Amino acid sequence: MTSEATGREASSGWSAGVIEGFYGPPWTQAEREQLLDWMARFGLTTYLHAPKDDPHHRAVWRRPLPPAAVADLADLVDACRRRGIAFVWAIHPALDIRYSSADDLAALMARLEQVAAVGGRDFAILFDDVPGTLVPEDAGAFGSLAAAQAHVANRVHEWLRGRDAAGRMLICPTAYCTRMADAGLGGAGYLRELGERLAPAIDVLWTGPEIVSREITVDHLTGVASLLRRPPVLWDNLFANDYDIGRFFAGPFAGRPAAIRDHVRGVLVNPNNELPLNFGPLHTLGAFMRSGPDFDPRAAYLWAMRDWLPAFTLLPRGAEPRPAITADEVILLGDCFYLPHEHGAEARRLLETTGRLLAAPGRREQDADLRRTASGLIALTNRLADLQDRGLAHAMARRLWALRDELTLLLVRLDAAAGRPRPDDDHLPGTFRGGFVADLRRLLPFDPGPSLAGVREFRPRPAILRPARGDDLAGCSRVCLETGDHGADGTPFYAEDPDALARIYVAPYLALEPDLSFVLEDEQGVCGYVLAAVDSRSFYARYDSELRPQLVAAFSEPAGDPATWTRAQHVHRSYHHPDYHCPEPAAEYPAHAHIDLAPRAQGLGYGGPMMRHILAELARRGAPGVHLGVSGKNPRALAFYARLGFMELERRGPPDDQTVYLGLRLAAASSGAARP
Repeated sequence: MTSEATGREASSGWSAGVIEGFYGPPWTQAEREQLLDWMARFGLTTYLHAPKDDPHHRAVWRRPLPPAAVADLADLVDACRRRGIAFVWAIHPALDIRYSSADDLAALMARLEQVAAVGGRDFAILFDDVPGTLVPEDAGAFGSLAAAQAHVANRVHEWLRGRDAAGRMLICPTAYCTRMADAGLGGAGYLRELGERLAPAIDVLWTGPEIVSREITVDHLTGVASLLRRPPVLWDNLFANDYDIGRFFAGPFAGRPAAIRDHVRGVLVNPNNELPLNFGPLHTLGAFMRSGPDFDPRAAYLWAMRDWLPAFTLLPRGAEPRPAITADEVILLGDCFYLPHEHGAEARRLLETTGRLLAAPGRREQDADLRRTASGLIALTNRLADLQDRGLAHAMARRLWALRDELTLLLVRLDAAAGRPRPDDDHLPGTFRGGFVADLRRLLPFDPGPSLAGVREFRPRPAILRPARGDDLAGCSRVCLETGDHGADGTPFYAEDPDALARIYVAPYLALEPDLSFVLEDEQGVCGYVLAAVDSRSFYARYDSELRPQLVAAFSEPAGDPATWTRAQHVHRSYHHPDYHCPEPAAEYPAHAHIDLAPRAQGLGYGGPMMRHILAELARRGAPGVHLGVSGKNPRALAFYARLGFMELERRGPPDDQTVYLGLRLAAASSGAARP
């Protein structure tokens, strides 16, 4: 398209605008009024009304619009007219239309007449997000999906031309991005045939190389225009968040050079579901459309965030003035919710520093900087709950809660990595990253690829589970110590003998059950282990005869009042007086196992796969069931084993220091009925 043509499109109201085309609750009339005010302010001139989950748009498209819906449309048409914004009404009959049915075509026309009667002049027929096939009667009548859709679109266009020669019409094809076209959606040659059959004045919506395209180039658009025999209108999903409701996108219109404006018939963005979150995206789209050839997305974003600042006014509290939220804080928040394929600069810096510190803890200057940033963000998320703009506060609320939870966990991990472990009461099993979807995600690892440049290179490689070797004892002993206080770090309690626990809970397994000993290893070395014995009584008998005599000879039994003993001394006594307990019914649960993960490996999804691995190994060796003991002071471990399907067998010890014995039938474990 030439620059002259672009100007002609702009003067007709088609330069840029918004599609309400997402899945989810449609915007309210009040929200649409707010949208139109923003659009008028930012120089955006087209609003396409296509809310996917409005039943009148798709599900019941054949029925006449009820009077209330017609009245709302009349108000919306008038609201657009008063602001100089083109109103485009869309309908989506493609779920079940019969292209060869005269009745279906009449129902479609009747709907269009209703909207035209209240001032609608521009229309869109959408054929997206449906199977690319025809029912037999339509296949017989048209031969191809492209021919069938072109037939309906051309009939609607003829009707529109008869009513209003200036009226505009668009369609959204079934294959609306390159990936869909390459996969053959709609049939061989679908887009080319559609372009050939459609009336030249009908515009075609297009999302780019992908449904959510990171980049859209001039070369790409030139190829699409050749295929469709017309430049496309961009249906740009850059800011859409209906596919990932845990995020929203506050970043700039980016990845599209200013030159694309000469190769499209319009740029329409399908934005965040939550209207209050779209100020920045629409602000930057307006800047893009007004810019020269050297549009700077980051500069446009910074301008938009500063312009958005008045919306972040806090509710007053008493007589004392509250510190105002600053532009830098709004920019930092937006950087954390930037774009689908890109973090903002401040969020990227936070991630890079986090990756470096977790991979190599101890860098005090970086640690302090990261703590300041994370703590500041946590405080900001708390303050944002008190916004005067309650719509904005509610739109962000769930995402801010999730951000706050993860940042709190980051501070806990930084403390642990620095040798200052502390109780974590904010991330309890079943209440944090829980639920069916979370469990399913743990079973389906997903590599996001190198899309977030500058972050992945600082991530340590994932830990691997491998058979234990003879030289793993030292690494496993460290893990045993770091989890030796009922799952927390036991280092302060075993200063005089750091290996005291490992002589019971690690070394015997590496020596006597090497085939059932597995270690988890990351870039820093051993960070966990899972150990087992297929027959507990046989294992204890071998330990008693082969290994325990050496311990008894090396460590004398402590004397005096046990109340004065150190924890290491209590362990030394157990060398002399072991407790070989197998919970009943012992014949049904003869095997036993235990697992420990160093703090740096906790909460990363390793525990479940490690336990499933050892359970499978025990089942393969014929063990009918397995038991294990857990400190009653370790509720996270108890919840973890409950998710695996373990059931409580018995409790032993005083009420304030009980060991809970749990059991699992391996037949049930191998059936797949119990998953962490």
